[in-house]
Amino acid sequence: MPNWTNDLPDEMTRPGFRLVRTPPDRPLRAVATAPQLQICWTHWWTGRTRPCEKPDCEACNAGAPARAHCYLSAIDLSTHEHFIFECTAKAAGPFAEWLENYPSLRGCHFTAYRPKRRRNAPVEIHCRPIDLATINLPTPPDVIQIMAIVWHIPTSAIDLDDPDNPHPEMKTDRKTVDQMRFNPADAVSPRQTNPGNGEPS
Repeated sequence: MPNWTNDLPDEMTRPGFRLVRTPPDRPLRAVATAPQLQICWTHWWTGRTRPCEKPDCEACNAGAPARAHCYLSAIDLSTHEHFIFECTAKAAGPFAEWLENYPSLRGCHFTAYRPKRRRNAPVEIHCRPIDLATINLPTPPDVIQIMAIVWHIPTSAIDLDDPDNPHPEMKTDRKTVDQMRFNPADAVSPRQTNPGNGEPS
C-alpha cells in the first residue's frame, strides 16, 4: 500500500536501510550494531554486485571472478542513520582482529576510508572501543534477509532450518528461484529496504 504525504522527506526519514559503501572523498565513521559479519561470495555481474549462486551460477558458468563481500549493520552517530555497511573481505581484516579480543562486533566504533580518494580504491578500516554507556544502540536488522531483497532473492529461498546457524544457506535452485524472484507475492515491500546503486568496492 503506497504511503503518500504532502511533505518532502529529508535524508533521515527514508524507510528501511541503505546499503552503504565507503565514500571516496571522506571517511565513514560508525558503530557496529550487529554481533557478527555476514559474508557472501559475490560476482560483479550485469553491472552490479550479485551473490554467487553455485552450483548453478550464471556468473560462474561465464567465468566471472568471485570475491567475498562482508556485511554488517551499523549506525552513524552524527546522523543516527542505521544502515548496512558493505566492504570486501580484504578490507574487513580489522573486524576479524576485533573478534579475537572481544566476543561481539556490536559496539565496535570503526572508521573506513579510501587513502587514494578514488571510487573503488582499496578501503582501510580502523576499529576502536567506545563507551556503550553513553549511547543506546538500536536492535540490529536481519542483514541476510535485507541482502536477499537487495539481490532479488526471494526470502523463502533462505534456508533457516537450523535456528542456531548464524549463516543460513541461500537455496538457489535455479528454476524455483527464477519463478519466485520477481513474484510480488513472495517479496518484502520495497519500502523496507533502500539498496542504493550496485558497484564494486
